[in-house]
Amino acid sequence: MESRQQDLLTLVIDNFVATAEPVGSRFLVEKAGLDWSEATVRNELRWLEEQGYLTHPHTSAGRLPTLKGYQHYLRTLHLNELNLALKESIALEKALQVAADYEQARKNMAKALVALSHETILVAFSPDLVYYTGLSNLFNKPDFADQQLMANVSVVFDRCEEFIASFFDEVTDEPQFFLGDEHPFGEMLSIVSMRFGRNGESLIALLGPQRMDYKHNYELMQKARELI
Repeated sequence: MESRQQDLLTLVIDNFVATAEPVGSRFLVEKAGLDWSEATVRNELRWLEEQGYLTHPHTSAGRLPTLKGYQHYLRTLHLNELNLALKESIALEKALQVAADYEQARKNMAKALVALSHETILVAFSPDLVYYTGLSNLFNKPDFADQQLMANVSVVFDRCEEFIASFFDEVTDEPQFFLGDEHPFGEMLSIVSMRFGRNGESLIALLGPQRMDYKHNYELMQKARELI
């Protein structure tokens, strides 16, 4: 992929994450400040779609990222350039300090992550002891406006103990992304997850739609890793 195509893919994904609306060539030229002609942008968007990185709904001229597009985006995301806001770091630190015991401290951390990410957090203290919070965040997103999708997501959390058991061995003590069939929770969700605790016996996962703010969520999980 050439640099111009890479830049366009990044712009499409960043703007789709921000707006939940398909991204068109006119928007990219007028709002994103590109100094290319609209015809050039259309041609490059067409190439990205032909290669499977983008798609478009029949009702719109704008493009949406595909799973392949998100996967390529993550491979080129500069995760070493972390810049979590100080107030968010402080909020996570305080969450651990106000609990009297180990388990409640991790639950408080989960609630703080929910508040900062606007996603859903799942904590597995073991494959049989699972806590989650922030599920309403998923259901309030336009990505899950369809009732059948909401029902599918509900089933995932009803059976999360089953899914966690098969997921544990895939996760390391560093935050990492899982998209599509890389995790057992359903292709409609993306996950940032890591192990923690003595000998890595516990797991924490941030779950959201594929249209999530990957870099910010990674920054939050990396800070959580430092603290716990």
